[in-house]
Amino acid sequence: MPLTRTELQSLRSLAQKKHRHTQGRYLIEGGRLVGEAIRSGVQVERLLLTDKFTASTAGEQLAGETGGLEVTRLTATQAEQLSLTPHPQGVFAVLALPSPDRSPPQPLEPPILILDGIADPGNLGSILRTADWFAIPTVWVSADSADITNPKVVRGGMGAHFHLSHLWQGDLAAGADRLATEGVTLMGATLDGQPLDQVKLPGRSWALIVGSEVRGLNPFWRERLDLAVTIPGRGQAESLNVSVAVGVLLHYFLSSEG
Repeated sequence: MPLTRTELQSLRSLAQKKHRHTQGRYLIEGGRLVGEAIRSGVQVERLLLTDKFTASTAGEQLAGETGGLEVTRLTATQAEQLSLTPHPQGVFAVLALPSPDRSPPQPLEPPILILDGIADPGNLGSILRTADWFAIPTVWVSADSADITNPKVVRGGMGAHFHLSHLWQGDLAAGADRLATEGVTLMGATLDGQPLDQVKLPGRSWALIVGSEVRGLNPFWRERLDLAVTIPGRGQAESLNVSVAVGVLLHYFLSSEG
């Protein structure tokens, strides 16, 4: 079935957070990302494909995975209007927005990555991708961070949204007390903490909190830390990019478990 003008306008509006949450859905694009969504088993409401993509090798491969999913035909012009990239592939999917939870989902499965005030969508997407690479089961994202379904976050995550077991965004204070009551060691990334190579971890029962590059850790978390950690540098740069820092920290912690 073809895409109507009204439907196109509705889908284009999903680039904005308020419309994603009003409609309860979000849009992803690109053959690799759409394929990851389908293979992961997330709720795909609709596929949107151009004839050019359908006839391509990538389109033929995707066709074998779509099952009974509803497919809407797009013109090349509609694909360009819908896309947020300069050269759209002509493949999109509409996904159901996860149900909003006021508190982090159960069970509490460490290790945990807590992201507070990560406003840049590119950084947030890269961090989620890194968490997926290191198989971090639980990621909490503060409400004032970039929206996890922001198109730039989803593209940067490269499928992480579909792989992370417990990805949640909301008021982090709602989960703070659970960390203490369940004996999770809370570490915070700072510029004045204990050097990373001196940190010894208590198995896998830990959580890493990373704050804004501009403001650093929120005082709320500073007061609750069991340990502040820092990555020693040798050059003149003031600090590391937050997504790079997360990668360094996770690699070290996961290599040092036990």
